[in-house]
Amino acid sequence: MNVFAIGIGGTGAKCTEALVHLHAAGLITGQDGKNVRLGTFLVEPDQQSTLLARTEIAIDRYSKVRDLIGNATEGFAASEIDHYGTWSPLAGATPGISLDQVFSKPVLRNETSGLAALFDCLYPPEEQKAELDVGFRGRPPIGSAVMSRISLDKAAESGAWKRLLGDIQTASGSGDPPIIHLFGSVFGGTGASGVPTLGGMLKSWLQQQGLSKVRVHASLLLPYFDFDGQGDQGTGVHAEARNFQLNTDAALQYLANNGQACFDQVYLVGSDIKARYDFSIGGRSQDNDAHIIELLATLGVRHGCGTPGSRDYAYVLSRSKEDHIRWEDLPDNGVVGTGLARAARFAVSWKRNYSLEVDAAQNTPVKTFASGAPWIRKYFSMTEESTSRSEGRPSIRAQDQLALKQAIDGYSATLIQWLRQFSSNTGLGFNQELFGEDQLNNEETYANQLHSVVRGSAKPTLADHADTVDRIKVLMDELPESKIKFRGVAGLTDSLWKLCIQGKNS
Repeated sequence: MNVFAIGIGGTGAKCTEALVHLHAAGLITGQDGKNVRLGTFLVEPDQQSTLLARTEIAIDRYSKVRDLIGNATEGFAASEIDHYGTWSPLAGATPGISLDQVFSKPVLRNETSGLAALFDCLYPPEEQKAELDVGFRGRPPIGSAVMSRISLDKAAESGAWKRLLGDIQTASGSGDPPIIHLFGSVFGGTGASGVPTLGGMLKSWLQQQGLSKVRVHASLLLPYFDFDGQGDQGTGVHAEARNFQLNTDAALQYLANNGQACFDQVYLVGSDIKARYDFSIGGRSQDNDAHIIELLATLGVRHGCGTPGSRDYAYVLSRSKEDHIRWEDLPDNGVVGTGLARAARFAVSWKRNYSLEVDAAQNTPVKTFASGAPWIRKYFSMTEESTSRSEGRPSIRAQDQLALKQAIDGYSATLIQWLRQFSSNTGLGFNQELFGEDQLNNEETYANQLHSVVRGSAKPTLADHADTVDRIKVLMDELPESKIKFRGVAGLTDSLWKLCIQGKNS
């Protein structure tokens, strides 16, 4: 099964970041339980956005692991991903372009004075003149005007859109029709304008192409954060928290009246307890931490893949207690909790223990190293030469092994950062019982204790003193050869992926 995820705007990018991590954890599956092939595409006029860059890093690092590991694992990094790139609705425009330049106001005045007058009625001078390099400045009317100029037929002739739409056509011929899933906020500028506009365009394009079985879903994020501070007179037009509810009301009214022309299913999620972010007009200064709401939004993809053809239209979530969230508040909490717990414990065990062990092995005689780390014998050759192989086991010093190790280091660091951000970024008076942020860090020091990485019902049922990486190493050393299908770094990480969650009742 194929899922094509389109993240629109900053919030859409952050949701795509969360989706990549869920997909890497093996949690985006079809009805048959098999991992889907995920395609990602980002739509963002603010090409300098830190949120965009962070999502692209997560995609790139996981993609690199996938490329290097291939089919040499059963569980770890087994989910396919293909990134179609990032596209701006202002692509090809001159730097600093404004709305009155997009619509060439002088031409409007000369040729269609009535339209020019309407333009002046709809957009005050400050909105007409605002530079759009940093996005649509929290104003859905600006974004809607720009986005409505898109022609998918023309976009399909070249570039990322051509490849994306071509793959959607190809995938529609498979047994399981693909799902297109859009992400974005309904209270900002780019997402609020872009999600319904692109959703409607995609639905129309699918009908024109005779692809009626392809479904279009969307996760629409309601307000879940406020700003600390605000812009001043010199900032120009900018997103203002006081407008969030007004933008949301307008978006939901549009959805109620026209939603089914845009989407087959929608997932609505927000929070009455708001996180606080520093005010930013956009660009590199917009560095908002990940949030639990974005994780919940991505679970809509999991739900949509598991219930294809559902006749229900809108889905919402609620938590059991006002001031905190637990695993039990998540859909499919048993499976989702186990999957995310495994990913978190793997990342900490690898980045802050196994990876450091592999580094140490580079400057220690192999047999000497193996005396203190006997698990190495199951995955690597015991000879000193970096190019040698023994019974299918590569050298721990082989360049291809070190390249894969470095790629896994990079992805693990990205995952740990994301987990730590959303675990600590909850909002005043709101707590989460999912992860312990204290152990979720990327320090280059050995970590052995794992008992506080995961909280609540997803935490393995082990005594705290026994929940260690050393325990996993003992289990690994005791694995029979029949349980180890792959060797080298790929085989090592695959075994760690399976063993790091043992002890949990699931």
